[in-house]
Amino acid sequence: MIGERIIEVAVLPSTNDYMKEMWHKLSHGTVVVAATQTKGRGRFGRVWHSPEGGLWFSVLFKPRKMLKPHFFTRACSVAVVRALKKFGIESHLKWPNDVYCDGKKIAGILTESVFEEDVLKAIIVGVGVNVNNDLPDYLVEKSVTMRELTGRKIDTRAVLRCTLSELRKLYVRYNHKPEALTRIWKTLLIQKEGSNIEFVAGDSILRGTLLKIKEDCLLVRTSHGNLEVRSTEILSS
Repeated sequence: MIGERIIEVAVLPSTNDYMKEMWHKLSHGTVVVAATQTKGRGRFGRVWHSPEGGLWFSVLFKPRKMLKPHFFTRACSVAVVRALKKFGIESHLKWPNDVYCDGKKIAGILTESVFEEDVLKAIIVGVGVNVNNDLPDYLVEKSVTMRELTGRKIDTRAVLRCTLSELRKLYVRYNHKPEALTRIWKTLLIQKEGSNIEFVAGDSILRGTLLKIKEDCLLVRTSHGNLEVRSTEILSS
């Protein structure tokens, strides 16, 4: 069961890296939580500021049924949105895996896969939620914390419990019908089909119309033709 075993550590370089080193010794659903990460990271290897006061954890999945990694990303994303709502915070998802409140990032998710001889053995999903942590100056305009939004200090363990509870329900309900979870995930996206978006592609910033949110990419009509956008940064929508 997800969250049946929770490992709490004061300081780790990265909860995802810990799981990648220990996955073979741990059971499906194990969670590791760090009070502080010294080398937390997000997509594209970017630094994820992870001081004391935030919620930084990773979940280990060893599914018996083969599911695509983005299923686990979506399950965790939706779980975070639903958990935040329990604390009175309305949030949405910025494709593919960031959680935003009023234009500012409150949480991020990083999914990594473990292979042995080209065989998928485990999927690790790291979750970072700004709860009571202080934000550095360079993030103040882009990010927000639960404490800032609610005006009070929040129990990080309560946020963890609530998020894992939502994740368990989503996993049990949708692991046999991942397409249904995808539909839920799409309703929470800030980006909508038919809207104009701006995104980074290589060294360029491109603009276009979002034609379709596909299983693993965005189909965008640009002046260069239709593009399938997979690994990029959405700037605005």
